[in-house]
Amino acid sequence: MTVYAPKSSAKPKPKSNLPCLLCLHGGGTSAYIFAIQVGRLQRALAKHFRLVFIDGPFECPPGPGVLPFFEGMGPYRRWINQDGCDEDKVRPLLKKKMAEDGGNFVGVLGFSQGARLALGLLHEKQENRAEAFNELGFGIFICGTYPPLGLSSALFPITPTAQFETQYWDKDHESILSIPTLHVMGDKDPFLHKSRLLSQCSDPTSATIMEFSMGHSLPVAPADTQRVANKVIALHQNYMYELDTQRVGMLEKGMGQVAVTEISTSADVR
Repeated sequence: MTVYAPKSSAKPKPKSNLPCLLCLHGGGTSAYIFAIQVGRLQRALAKHFRLVFIDGPFECPPGPGVLPFFEGMGPYRRWINQDGCDEDKVRPLLKKKMAEDGGNFVGVLGFSQGARLALGLLHEKQENRAEAFNELGFGIFICGTYPPLGLSSALFPITPTAQFETQYWDKDHESILSIPTLHVMGDKDPFLHKSRLLSQCSDPTSATIMEFSMGHSLPVAPADTQRVANKVIALHQNYMYELDTQRVGMLEKGMGQVAVTEISTSADVR
């Protein structure tokens, strides 16, 4: 007789106790390819973070620069289809994969098209959207393209084009992103102008911009990689400090309310 174990609703045990970065690949690549591309940075962050890579939902041809190095490593994927960033597919996919991982997600790292989506996710949190990814406290955008991608057309109205640049950023329509961000750019990147446009969607007081001698890729030089890693670590430290400050404030507020209640009760007794 076959015995089936009951399904558990308990949260999966994470692979480590390190905080996690949600990693979103570029268009026409995959989670597997992105893990290779980000390998140097991942090693520099190994003692501080666990990187979690997720595949986009839509299959597509290989993206710029993917071939010939990643020949035969498909299927290649992207985060948008002809109609835009499909909320009904992308949001459940991200939520499901993050829940299955069971990790403590603290930030999001996106490359190229993935950076567009990463900024959109942070903007949902800032706007207090009901289904926002509130655990994400900062963003790292590497060779980001433009415009941002949102899961809600209420935040990012849809304007289809032949290049699948399906959503635009209306700076008068929504506020600039104030959540801390790091924008990494390459001075030889053919999409550098789009990286700069994407950085303008972040408040300059909370955004850091780093430009390196590279193309549409991640930094190669060890010193450059370490500079990026140091800033990512600093973003996390500042985020944790902010969370601790909020907790202390909530605790003090709660204690104050208890004290007021006790005083009121004593007065009633007298």
